[in-house]
Amino acid sequence: MKLRLLSGLLFAAGVLFLFFPILIVAPMSFSGDRFLGFPPKSWGLVWYRSYFGDPVWLAATWRSLRIAATASLIATLAGTAAVVGLARVPPRWRAGLSGLLLAPAIVPNVIVALGVFILAVRFGATDSEATLVLAHAAIGLPFVVMIVGAAYRQSDPLLEKAARVCGAGPFRAFWTATVPPLAPAILAAGIFAFFVSFDELVIALFLMGGAETLPVRIWNDLRFEINPTIAAISTFFVVVTVLAMGLAEYLRARATRRQGAA
Repeated sequence: MKLRLLSGLLFAAGVLFLFFPILIVAPMSFSGDRFLGFPPKSWGLVWYRSYFGDPVWLAATWRSLRIAATASLIATLAGTAAVVGLARVPPRWRAGLSGLLLAPAIVPNVIVALGVFILAVRFGATDSEATLVLAHAAIGLPFVVMIVGAAYRQSDPLLEKAARVCGAGPFRAFWTATVPPLAPAILAAGIFAFFVSFDELVIALFLMGGAETLPVRIWNDLRFEINPTIAAISTFFVVVTVLAMGLAEYLRARATRRQGAA
């Protein structure tokens, strides 16, 4: 009983430690004061209005959304194809190829950023959204491989073979028999890849000189001025991220339950 109570207290302390910054930032986002301070001396939505009414902040937000959407689409398509391809390679090659695909999630982002920056300088592709999209797709790829791969390993391989026996071609058999059971996992993986890209700062700092993404804009604003607008932006996107991640996890868990029941 004591061990159980101690485990519960340690778990609660860990959760409180992780959520403590949010518990501080969220109230400050509703402050009516001119500067960040806790607790707020007055309340209001002035900093939310400041964010949604500032074209510089909105431009950075739309740029981040555009880059994240494109990067997540590339990562989802490439990751799903990689999962299917891995299942068809000889087992002796599978572990090595899996390690290569998961490497961007293990290597620190600053190392990835430095490598991408050197390549971008070599080919004259710095300060380019396309370069940043490809870099973000690379760091989102491991999450797609892990999530879709887990669902693919639990799926029935006989479905695609049965479709081929019934006369379907390779692409049609894959599209009609393999993709539908994987669809929730693919969607969940795409959402994860989207937020990996959307929240990424280090690679964007290396690659984007003039055009700012939202994390870069926040970083630059913190360097020169501590503005409560940052608290409003952070709170808004924490809520959006939690809802999206919750949806992704729900879809993944539902797909796992369905496959387990089948």
